[in-house]
Amino acid sequence: MSDVAVATANELHSNVTDENIAILVERFYAAVQKHPTLGPVFNPRLEGRWDRHMSQMKDFWSSVLLRSGRYSGYPLGAHIGVPGMAPERFDDWLVLFRQTLDGLYEPPYADAIYAMAQQFAQRFSGALFGQER
Repeated sequence: MSDVAVATANELHSNVTDENIAILVERFYAAVQKHPTLGPVFNPRLEGRWDRHMSQMKDFWSSVLLRSGRYSGYPLGAHIGVPGMAPERFDDWLVLFRQTLDGLYEPPYADAIYAMAQQFAQRFSGALFGQER
């Protein structure tokens, strides 16, 4: 990270709510569905199940950002063997996620959430492809 201050856990929890997490997830996955490289990966996999996926992702990010404990599952497992999944898709995902964050949160909060997203991308890429981003 650059010179921009990263939000502390207490600051993040006071500025991130389930309501703005829901907006983040809805905006992000609406953009994913239209994205030229991410759409072809996610749309066939989630056809007819987007609502369920969005609900799961709201629970996931609530658990990550607010420590709500609402998510239980194995997110890595859902990505194993997905047609079109490739290491470079994580870069695409991160760029789109950052753009979505920047439209919702002030820089220190967007930076803190993005840092967490980068960690997930690194772990997933490492587990799926034997490399970290």
